[in-house]
Order: sequence, then C-alpha cells, then structure tokens
Amino acid sequence: MRPTYRSDIDGLRAIAVLLVVAFHAFPNSVRGGFVGVDVFFVISGFLITSIICQAQHSDGFSFRTFYARRINRIFPALALVLTVCAIAGWFMLFPVDYRDAGKAIGFGAAFLSNLALLHDAGYFATTSELNPLLHLWSLGVEEQFYILWPPVIVLAWRWKRGALIAALVILLASFAANILLTPRNALAAFYLPVTRFWELMTGCLLAIIATAGPGRDISSIAALDRLRAMLERHEALLRAGCAWFGLLLLAAGAVLISSDRGFPGWWAALPVLGAALLIFAGPSPWVSRRLLGNRAMVYVGLISYPLYLWHWPLLAAIRIVRFGEEPPPLMKAIAILLAFALADITWRFVERPFRFRPTRSKTAAAFASVAVIGAVGAGIYAADGFPSRFGPELQAITRDLTAEASTAYRAGACFLTSESHFAEACDDNAPADAPRLLLWGDSHAAHLYPGLRALQIVDGNIRLSQYTTAGCPPMFGFASEKSPACAANNAIVRARLRSLKPDTVIMVARQWRDYDGPDRDPQASDAMIRATIAEVRATGVRRIVVVGMFPSWRTPPRRILAQSYRQHAAGLITADAIPIRDRSGHLDSSRADDNERLRRIFEAEGATFISPTPVFCNPDGCLLAAPDSGGTPVVHDGSHLTAAGSVFFARETAPAILGR
Repeated sequence: MRPTYRSDIDGLRAIAVLLVVAFHAFPNSVRGGFVGVDVFFVISGFLITSIICQAQHSDGFSFRTFYARRINRIFPALALVLTVCAIAGWFMLFPVDYRDAGKAIGFGAAFLSNLALLHDAGYFATTSELNPLLHLWSLGVEEQFYILWPPVIVLAWRWKRGALIAALVILLASFAANILLTPRNALAAFYLPVTRFWELMTGCLLAIIATAGPGRDISSIAALDRLRAMLERHEALLRAGCAWFGLLLLAAGAVLISSDRGFPGWWAALPVLGAALLIFAGPSPWVSRRLLGNRAMVYVGLISYPLYLWHWPLLAAIRIVRFGEEPPPLMKAIAILLAFALADITWRFVERPFRFRPTRSKTAAAFASVAVIGAVGAGIYAADGFPSRFGPELQAITRDLTAEASTAYRAGACFLTSESHFAEACDDNAPADAPRLLLWGDSHAAHLYPGLRALQIVDGNIRLSQYTTAGCPPMFGFASEKSPACAANNAIVRARLRSLKPDTVIMVARQWRDYDGPDRDPQASDAMIRATIAEVRATGVRRIVVVGMFPSWRTPPRRILAQSYRQHAAGLITADAIPIRDRSGHLDSSRADDNERLRRIFEAEGATFISPTPVFCNPDGCLLAAPDSGGTPVVHDGSHLTAAGSVFFARETAPAILGR
C-alpha cells in the first residue's frame, strides 16, 4: 500500500509549503501564498487514491493498514506541536487567550479545526494573527477526506468504472457548491469540506486514470484510449508542456489571487489545475527533474509537514509578545529559520521512526498522544484558561470582555449581524410621556447602548430604542456586498422613525465616507448623508445627534494594561509606572482629524456632533481604562467600548446627548 516514490512530488510539496510560509510571514508581499494549501490538497488526493487503487488492483484494500499508516504519518508530529503550544501558552497567554488556545488544541486533535473556526468567526472574532493553531484548518479538511473517501471508492469499485464515476460526481458537486457558496458566504466556502473536496478529488481522478491499465475498470473508455495513444506518440513533448504550464498557473495563482478576491471560487482553479498538471507531467520533464527534483526542493518537501505545523505557532508567538503588532522582517526571518530547524528535528526523530519503522505499539502510542493532548486542550478551555495563574488585577483585565460586551450590546436582539427581525424589547414604552431617544447605526452605535441605559436609569425620564446592525452605517440607500442586511434593516429603521416619531435620533458609524473601502466615492457618501439627515428630519425628529469616530488602538488596551501589571507583579516596574493613558504609538492618530472633517459636514446640516476624541484623549495620550471601573479597559478590542467604557462616555457627553 505504498505508491512509487516520485521526487518531483516532494518538490511540489516544497513549493506548496514555501508559498504558505512566505504568505504567513509577509502577507503584504506574497498575497496569494495561501494557495499552497490548495496544492497540498491535490497532492493528498493523488497519493491517497494511488494507495487505494494499487491495493485494489493487487491483494485488496485494508482499512486497518490504511488508517494505521495515516496515524503514523500525521499524529506524532501533531501531538508534539500541540503539546509545545499547550506548555508555551501557560507562560505566554492571558486567561482568555489561553482558553481559546485550549479550544483550538482540542479541536485540532479531533481534526475539526476548520468547523470550529467557521463557527467562531463572528463579528468580534479574535485576531487571526494571534491564534497559534489557525493553520490546522487544512489538516481538518484532509482528515475528513481520509475518513469519507476510502469507503466510497472501495464501495464504488464493485461496479465497472464505479471509482471514476464516484470521483467525477463528487468533484462536480463540490465544485458547484464552491462556486455557489463563495459569493454568498466566502468564510463558509473557505472552511467547509464540501466546498474543498473538489480540490482533493482532482488528485483522485489523476490517480484513478494513472493506475488504470489493460483490463482495468476504465481502460475501455474510448476517450482514454485515444489519450493514451496520443501520449505514446508525443509523450515527452506533452508532458513537458504540462509541466511548464502547470508551473505558470501556480505562479499566476500566487501573484493574482489575494484574500479579498472571493476565495476559493473560480480563483482556486489556478493552483489546483497547476498542481494537477505538474503531477500529470510525471518525473521525466526538465521542470520535474531539475526544478522539483533537485536535492534542496526534495529536502524541503520531505520536512514540509512538520514545517507547516511549526511555522505558524512561531510567527503567532512573536506577534503575541509584541501585542499584535507586525514584527520586523528580521524577527520573522529568525522565526522561519527556527521553524526549519524544528521541522528537521521533528522529521528525523519523531516522524521517521513512526512512518518507516512502524509497530502496533507505536501506532497506539501516536493515537493515544493526540487523544491525551486533545483532552488537555478541552481541560484548558473548561478551566477558562486557568485565570488563577494571575493576580486579581490581571484577572479583571483579561477576563472575556468580548462576551460581556456582546451581551451588553444586546446582540441577536437589537444588535444584528444579518437580516432579521428586531426584538420588541428594542423599544422602551415607559414612562409613556418621556422623550424617546432612538439609537441607530453599526456596532459603534451598539456599544453606546450600555451607557445610554445607565443614563436612563439615573435620569428616569427617557425612553430608549435601539436599531443597530453590524457593518451598516445609518444611511438610507447604503448597500454593501460585505453587509447584505443593510438595506432591509435600515428600511425597518425608516418605518420605525415614522411610527415612533422619536424626539432625538443618535446616529453612529465606525466611519462614514470610506465605510465600504477606499474605492467608495466620497461625494456619493456625502450626498447620501445629507439625504438621510433630510429624511430623518421629515419624520418630525426634533434633534439629530451624530457621534463621531472612536479612537482605534492597534494594540488592544487590555494587552497593554495586562503586560504592565505582569511586569509589576514580577518587580520590573513600580505601580506608578502602570500607564493610565497610551502614548506609545499604539493608537491610530488619524481619527481626531477625521472627526473634525465630519463635524463640518454634519453641523452644516443642523445636527449636533459629538467627537469622542476629547472624551478619551488629551495631550498626554488616550485612556486605557475607564475611570471608576476597577481598571476595566475602555475597549475590548481595537475600538469597541466595553460596558464600563460606554458608561463613562455617556456620562461625560450626557448634556450633548440629551440636549439639556
């Protein structure tokens, strides 16, 4: 059950892993490097199906032997990397991050990372660059393929051309699902196995055709007979052309494809077809012998699996210690060199003893090690990342502020992430004669609700309405492919304005003129703003209050504060050195200028404009923690207020908000 060794396939593995490593280290320079994963998928489909077909043509396929070899190939290195991540996370990660790492370890050990990432990729998802096991999603897709495909092809083998038909049907169905789903939900298309299997099935088809010969199940297909005849007459020329064209397609994919092009979709055909052509070309063309088959490329291909496992946790680690800031090129280069060294050690002393000198006890040990580290990851998650590792100040700062904020924003009821129905609770009806404030906008409007609610409790003479949608600024006529719910949900707001006739409308957006990207016409946005203000006034609204852009931190304040408290606990700094305000360049300073530009636009239309900049910032820097909150950070990510930050902002701006 071992296919004939081909050095060119190891060279193709080298191209795939080098593309991925380059993309992860230098995403702005190698924008399409992530297509290396698609190349891996084609290779996996080809090799696995070659194993199955050769076994079926000889003594028959053994599920036991097949899965034992998969365990010996994949589990030992994975167990090592997961164990190192669990140990390093204990010392490096704060409780919330360590809890999430534990979850990633558990799902990674179960080969379900792709589904877990899809489920967790919400509006306030953790920054992917800081997830040390983000890359295991592709391993999940492959393992799900390894579980599903062997029984299908073995069953289909009973019928003439059954394997070929099964592969074609799965490929076409999966490719169609990919094309249909990518424009609607690119994230699901990226992570779901059903939209990725066509890439593996491309390699499967190559293997089925390559292993078919005289007297075998597809040899009687006329088209394949003609193809064989043509190959025999012009074999060298055809294979050389396929090799060069395949290499060209891979290069085109790496250059032309980027994360904002809607991937996989049609774009994925470039690297998939390129890899398929290089495999089809075989080991004889110059490209296969000299480029893919040279010693250096073969060596990188041999260590490609442990290199893939090691490189991303190391790159994530240096980003974590730098509070999420992009490390300098030299630091990333050192991390990559360390990944190569660890990959070499892992290949020599962990992977090879299991793969090439297998025993039942080794297979059982490899399986048990992954199961144990998966259970450890689940335990880390269940223990909330073991917050007891830190003192009370750190525990308060590093708790799950995102989950608290989501509840405070009334997510799913009055803060929606898709087209849906706002809950009845979004409108307060008591006291009946109190003036009504209607809060309208995106997530930066939703994060004001906790503060407005606190004002309502103190004032006692306010009715509140909240209509907020993620990614949707309060502008009638706004449409966006990224946020398809905007038009429908803003239409609901239009109807509610007419029926509720609020005294004050509070309009908030993350930004206004450049909301959907730099290509949006600023003059069109300004016209939309003016038309919206006029329409709101026409409903009888007495006051329109616009809240400007909030300060945006490149590094979340909770990380800055947590690191300072950690240094204090270690005796490296005094309590007086723990910063109250940020003045170290972690803040995007452009928001203040943008707010003054917005002020001119909205005040010209008669609206009251509130700039958050002077509330949070002064010449000494911007607040990291909300005053009188026990040290709670003002935002839970880069710019979304915590409940404490929202209460502070509403209290400071109450006269302008209430108009009294």
